[in-house]
Amino acid sequence: MRVAVYPADLGGCGHHRMIWPARTLQAQGADVRLVMPADHDQIQSWWMDGDDGPKVLDVMVPDADVVVIQRPLQNTLVAAIPIMQAKGVKVVVEIDDDFEAIHPQNIAWHTVHPKFSPSRNWHHLLHACQLADLVTVTTPALAARYGRHGRVAVVPNMIPERYLDITREPHFDVWCGWSGSVETHPTDLQAARGGIATAVRDAGARFAVIGTGRGVQRALGLAEAPHAAGWRAIDEYPEALAQLDVGVVPLDLIPFNAAKSWLKGLEMAAVGVPFVASPTAPYVELEAAGAGIVANRSKDWARELRHLLTSADARAHFAGQGRSCAKRMTIEGNCEQWWDAWCSSVNAMSAV
Repeated sequence: MRVAVYPADLGGCGHHRMIWPARTLQAQGADVRLVMPADHDQIQSWWMDGDDGPKVLDVMVPDADVVVIQRPLQNTLVAAIPIMQAKGVKVVVEIDDDFEAIHPQNIAWHTVHPKFSPSRNWHHLLHACQLADLVTVTTPALAARYGRHGRVAVVPNMIPERYLDITREPHFDVWCGWSGSVETHPTDLQAARGGIATAVRDAGARFAVIGTGRGVQRALGLAEAPHAAGWRAIDEYPEALAQLDVGVVPLDLIPFNAAKSWLKGLEMAAVGVPFVASPTAPYVELEAAGAGIVANRSKDWARELRHLLTSADARAHFAGQGRSCAKRMTIEGNCEQWWDAWCSSVNAMSAV
């Protein structure tokens, strides 16, 4: 079986869902070709403008049995799918976010909304999923959104094995922290309803953000501005995350977050950081597997975080328990899930 994998970006989504699984499978002997976004042999098509938009005339078909495309939002790319299928290539669409449910205050909302972006939007993505031989997603909620036709496989997010060997540098203060941006998480920090700020204050801890930190003090109600570590390259990110003593993953209980995976918490667990998260279905499941603590009400956030921030023994216990859980959820140990899903598209009944 020959599989060509086309990641959409070089960030976390591209690496976790496409690049790292593909490279791991390559190392294990699978016939996988990884085509990076800047490569000249990206899927090429010939098209012309028509009254109803661009019309794809032909596609340079990749030398593969299966093509895996990540979040095809562009109309010309979606139009290329049935042409590839007609030439004998099976098409898998990979999605890890519910684009239709992006919060209007999220800076990405207007970039994928049909009203503001006619050629690149979630309408085209939905059409791509209808055409695909298989859709792969990270959560059951995404499967319900994009895989109503039944040609869908849930492949949960995993972490690279190397995360398990990363250690924390010695430091004196106790650091509680979050990774992210208010620009893309406009209502998430408020989900803790002040409980994070209360715990940080009561424990005499400090708060840090991997990111710019803009808007975080106000959203959390912190007494002072957090330390902003800045954005890190994908290969440097886990080391930065590991410097936290306790992590937080607050999520507003909205449809977009209901479809999100457990990745941020799993990354924290893998690098030895105990964390508290909102009770979305994936985090309830991850807690049951041994990583993280879920909290909903303000007093729950304050209680759980205060315990972790004031007790080195509690931090060590939950860090060890979380890391043991993460050892079972590595890309290297579970890459057959990607391979099995991609290969299953060959036997799927095509939509065209």
